[in-house]
Amino acid sequence: MNVFYITGTSSGLGMALAEELLKNEDNHVVGISRNCELSHPNYVHKQVDLTDEVSTGKVRFGDHFKADKVFLINNAGTLGEIGYHGELDVSELADAYKLNLVAPAILINNFLNAYKDKEAEKIILNISSGASVAPYPGWGMYCATKAGLNMLTEVVKEEAEINDIKAFSIQAIAPGIVESPMQEKIRSTPKEKFDMVERFIEMKETGLLQTPEETAKMLVGHINSSNYNDPFVDLRELIASK
Repeated sequence: MNVFYITGTSSGLGMALAEELLKNEDNHVVGISRNCELSHPNYVHKQVDLTDEVSTGKVRFGDHFKADKVFLINNAGTLGEIGYHGELDVSELADAYKLNLVAPAILINNFLNAYKDKEAEKIILNISSGASVAPYPGWGMYCATKAGLNMLTEVVKEEAEINDIKAFSIQAIAPGIVESPMQEKIRSTPKEKFDMVERFIEMKETGLLQTPEETAKMLVGHINSSNYNDPFVDLRELIASK
């Protein structure tokens, strides 16, 4: 039996990933988000506002004594407000950092606290972005928090080796450009707030965007391969190289 804790299962990639995993009766999924949109015998939902660090800190991970593998997939994220620093709303800025970086850090801490001494294989997958390694003017909140998530991944990986945590892997994954409400928001942004907007409109018009379902299938394929050696991978490049 495999157990997957996944944040952001109420829509988009998180929902598609949960649905794809649940096609295998050996998989059990625990969704963590504000809204529950899934119904399945092997699905349990934890209603949590991940921009609230107190609520996030109260998330507890079950014992799962019969589990062969236990996963934490930090998928929930937001682009935040698109615009240049000096013009940003402080509340939106704070919420973006809480959802994209603070919540994963808290959940990783709680996950390791719960399972570091357990025999089951323990895997943390952090959904990152190509924007974590390239600056996009107007996307300061997103670029910075995803870059922070990459570094957090590397730090936790080294700490696990120092602490000799057995059967543990952690990896940050850039899943590619996925059609989502985030992409719709990007395409509707005025050029004076995001000067690369035409590039994203063109990607939509030329069919270069992945669907959440296509991306979920690629992610599950990667999960099944158990290839977690590199701390950061681009999923599309990984699939293309096989």
